[in-house]
Amino acid sequence: MLEAMIVVAIMLVVAAYAIPIWTTSMRTARIRGAETSYAGLLQMARTRAINDDRYYSVYTKLATGNTPQMAYVDIYPQNVNGTSGNGPSGSYFAGPPGDPMVTLSPEAVPQAAGGAPNTLNLYNAFCSTCANNPAIILNTAPTWGPDGLPCATTTAAGGTGLVCNSAGGPIAYVTFFQSATNNEWDAITISPAGRIKTWFYDGAAWSPFNQ
Repeated sequence: MLEAMIVVAIMLVVAAYAIPIWTTSMRTARIRGAETSYAGLLQMARTRAINDDRYYSVYTKLATGNTPQMAYVDIYPQNVNGTSGNGPSGSYFAGPPGDPMVTLSPEAVPQAAGGAPNTLNLYNAFCSTCANNPAIILNTAPTWGPDGLPCATTTAAGGTGLVCNSAGGPIAYVTFFQSATNNEWDAITISPAGRIKTWFYDGAAWSPFNQ
């Protein structure tokens, strides 16, 4: 009996140390998994924009009712005037065919750039040539042009919808997420050359977790 009690006591001590570590690891995995899924969707949007010779934006949509939090490529409907999707005031188009989408963990909360920590460090890390001009780093729905490069949307001639203005100069995008459980900040960036990278904030600086 004494030996059994000692074994149980040791197991409880080990569990007291292991459970918090496991919990923290799971929370980190959830937000970084959401970030990786979002980055993959950006790459899909880029490929579709090139293949379809159109302009596509990627939007996040918070959970509503039985619909989970998601990110989607705003592709449908495709209009004859060259515009696509429902735009920023629209919604996810389930189809068929439907907008490509990924579900995101509710622990990964989209955030505005104004609340993110040490953004200048991040901007210099992924786009040193444009960090001195934050106006070209947009914290809005990332948009790809048919040339495979990020671009900014503008109203089409006649006000018939949004198209992309590739002649407006280099554009970069950053999307921030913060964990609802451990408060970790993560970011997904698109450089003017179209390179997608994922980042996490370690409390002092931003570091990439994919190359």
